[in-house]
Amino acid sequence: MNDSNATSKFPQQHSDFGLKTLSKLLPVAIVIVLANGLVFVLFYRCRRLCTSSNYVLLSLAICDFSTGAIAIPYFIVYSFGILPPQMNDGVYASHTLLAISGAYHILFITGLKYMATVSPLKHHVVTMSLVLKIVLGVWITSTVFAIIPVVLHIAEASARWDVIHTAVFLVMVFLFPYIFMIYAYIAMFSAITKRQRPSLILNKNSSEQKKKKSDRKCILVFAAMASIFACCWFPYFIVMLLVNIRLKVLFSVFEAVMVIRYITSLANPLLYTFFKRDFWSAFQNLLQNKGKVSSTSQKSQTGSLSLTSRLRSRSSVNSRRLTTLEGEGQEPRMIPNSNVTFGEETFLTSRV
Repeated sequence: MNDSNATSKFPQQHSDFGLKTLSKLLPVAIVIVLANGLVFVLFYRCRRLCTSSNYVLLSLAICDFSTGAIAIPYFIVYSFGILPPQMNDGVYASHTLLAISGAYHILFITGLKYMATVSPLKHHVVTMSLVLKIVLGVWITSTVFAIIPVVLHIAEASARWDVIHTAVFLVMVFLFPYIFMIYAYIAMFSAITKRQRPSLILNKNSSEQKKKKSDRKCILVFAAMASIFACCWFPYFIVMLLVNIRLKVLFSVFEAVMVIRYITSLANPLLYTFFKRDFWSAFQNLLQNKGKVSSTSQKSQTGSLSLTSRLRSRSSVNSRRLTTLEGEGQEPRMIPNSNVTFGEETFLTSRV
């Protein structure tokens, strides 16, 4: 195998490693798919979520969903050593693509919130069309950057180019974006603090005060997403860089960062579903609607059972009357076409 092969960075594939990987990562993949699937359901059921900024979160959910549905299963299959050699490069490429996409989505979300907080008058220029174009650009950039190691391997380039690629990745995906994000979060908190007027301190129920609390909470959610992403993915690519420059890395450390990197795909949907006000409201409405449907179904079943029991009771009474008349030697006399009403339904029956 050539030194430039990206997958030489990963542990040697064998059956024991495959079983360990399967047992550890399959539950993580299932939870990630379910958590991000909930985001898709909320967008489908609640039209109020269809705003320009939330479409960036929807695209981020697609990225995180792909981690659980594609990247993790791909790595599990790779760990058993059953992939053709030409498909091994896709393991590292898929993880790189999703890492870049996730980082730039969080960067874009931070930029939108920064504009809305610091320069609210300029925020109106961010249209739905512009957001969709930028999201598309994020995916294209991530894809191009992710396939570079594959191209280097096909071209049989030296290992030095892998080192350069990983170093550029750390600068472009972590260093520069996170310098801006740190500045943006400090500026946003400063802007929110300066807006506080003495009259609003006494009136805690004012709409302005509630909006300020909501903005602060939203900023904290996005800051938590950025921090978790950095903590999960930065160690992984530091280890990749060390492997590229041929430094030994303990297998236990390698195994730990391989698992930790996926936590961000689970943390993101949980953070903005349960801590962002519009998503939390949509989630509560979804639960309430399910409760109403369940209650209506139970009432319908109860009414149907009650109606059936009444009909059976009526039929039993008629049968007993008929038996009594026959025992007394009388001819049963039927009154045809008599209407029997139960609730809102009318039945045509015969009475003895």
